[in-house]
Amino acid sequence: MNPRLIRISKKRKAQLSHNMVIKIAATEQERKAAKAAHELFTSNAILIHVIGSLGLIKILNTSMGVAVGLTIAISALIIIYTFFRTKKAKENDPYLVYLHWRLSLNRYKILISAYVFYFAVTSIGLLVVGDSSSTSMDGENITESILTLLGTVPLFFAVLVSAVLGSGSMFNAGRGEVEENFAKKYPQ
Repeated sequence: MNPRLIRISKKRKAQLSHNMVIKIAATEQERKAAKAAHELFTSNAILIHVIGSLGLIKILNTSMGVAVGLTIAISALIIIYTFFRTKKAKENDPYLVYLHWRLSLNRYKILISAYVFYFAVTSIGLLVVGDSSSTSMDGENITESILTLLGTVPLFFAVLVSAVLGSGSMFNAGRGEVEENFAKKYPQ
């Protein structure tokens, strides 16, 4: 076991359910650097997905499909940045910082799964050829609208879950904490 790892109190363990959380001895600067990974993750979820897509729809008057597609594209760039930043953290940063960048990168699996589902469902709309009589009053294809919404709802929930997970992880990073099983899975 890493000598810098410190076990937390029994009272705190009981509060954290069955997962053992360990505290890693770190400076204030290292804890702030560890929080940065989750700040980026949470900002991606809230600013890019929620506010960005709403802004594109309301201010720029784009369709929901275009707005969601653009926010996914921007998010993909952030995910790529996080991937390379995690590799850099493994080589150059303190253990706590690396673990939290890795945790943030792993949490993107939730969003990536929702992206795949969204694109799969909306792609079905491209394959299903609807006749011209299946349009709504605003001229949109009803089948396409239903499939877009069907793909958007799980994406919305994935974004909300990501925001909650990211904010909780920010709190843990600020305290220098990480789950013991996670630390064992990714040794320094």
